[in-house]
Amino acid sequence: MQNENKLDKLFQKLVDNTISKKELDCLTELVNNSDLDIIQNEIWAKHWEKAKKGNLPFKKRKNQDSKILLQKILYKIEDIESKKKIRTFVPSNKIKYWSAIAATLLLLAGIYFFNQKNTELPTTPIAIQHNPNSEAITLQLDNGTIETISDNGKRKITTTSGNLIASQQGNSLQYTGAETQNELVYNTLHIPYGRQFDLVLSDGTKVKMNSGSSIRYPVNFLAGEERKVFLKGEAYFDVAKDKAHPFIVNADQMNIRVLGTQFNLSYYPEDEDISTVLVEGAVVLYKEGADLKTNSASQLVPGQSAEWNKISNTMTIKEVDTDLYTAWIDGYLVFKASPFYSIRTKLERHFNITIEDKSGRLENQIYTATFRDETIIEILEAFKEDTPFEFIQEGSKIIILNKNAN
Repeated sequence: MQNENKLDKLFQKLVDNTISKKELDCLTELVNNSDLDIIQNEIWAKHWEKAKKGNLPFKKRKNQDSKILLQKILYKIEDIESKKKIRTFVPSNKIKYWSAIAATLLLLAGIYFFNQKNTELPTTPIAIQHNPNSEAITLQLDNGTIETISDNGKRKITTTSGNLIASQQGNSLQYTGAETQNELVYNTLHIPYGRQFDLVLSDGTKVKMNSGSSIRYPVNFLAGEERKVFLKGEAYFDVAKDKAHPFIVNADQMNIRVLGTQFNLSYYPEDEDISTVLVEGAVVLYKEGADLKTNSASQLVPGQSAEWNKISNTMTIKEVDTDLYTAWIDGYLVFKASPFYSIRTKLERHFNITIEDKSGRLENQIYTATFRDETIIEILEAFKEDTPFEFIQEGSKIIILNKNAN
């Protein structure tokens, strides 16, 4: 009963828009430990009647927006997101109560979403939840539903009203851009280790996704606004030219801004560097939140790479052979004077395996090699010719041993 009284008071503060951050945290914890039916039917019901008569911003939301917001706040409360479970919490006849709860919780937590008259683009990096060790290519829709994409499949992706927004043909997913929208709706494509996939965005931008990568992008870009997507992993972008709508790729701390160009971007969270290699056109790199009118941005010309070190917070720009960075698009693995520890990481991503070096001899060995259709066994046999070692395979794990190990 004491908790219910406290919930009642805190919900009233939500309606009045007078709740503090500390009280909001307390409310979230109480919701987590309370009977949601009691909250809905006994506590929130009376506050909803007051709230819907007021002039709070969440009144502008559509039901579909509120359902999405609701799912997100409940995922956070019950830690469902981290467990990779998808549940439906909102019966259609109870949407109005839970829409208000979700909208006000998120509103007062400082999370603002889009309404029909006023849209704002995300300005901070978006966390992309993804398990690259999964063997399935998956597509997460705007409502939280996760669908599996087969390599050779054919399918159509539609809105709830039946309008076509994208179609799959084999190893490619293409968005139509046919449906006019006045708010951003996001999909997220996840590519596991050992796989690659092609994506064509609604503006015609082509994205080649490398293994262990994820990209979050709008189903349709908005007229008069930037075209912004969020990448984790590695991808090659062939950006459709549109001077009125700059294209921006966010990779953790960095933004890469272009109008129409081709470049390779690599950002794996476990790597120290965020690497951008420009093949054609021009790009501007700047830290998230930086003012482009100052000298805080760096521009690349074709044939240059920019390495942003996340630890030292520094950027290095240099001339490079772009083919070394883009050969993966055509199925090649190219290593030029590369240490084995770097090669090992790329092999693990490419073949969806783990490699453990128990010999203690290979990590800093330098190799130059090119592979295409070779198996992981054939590649290791090639390395053995330079530095003798033995290895055993246990399922998806390879263990490198000393030459004379038993």
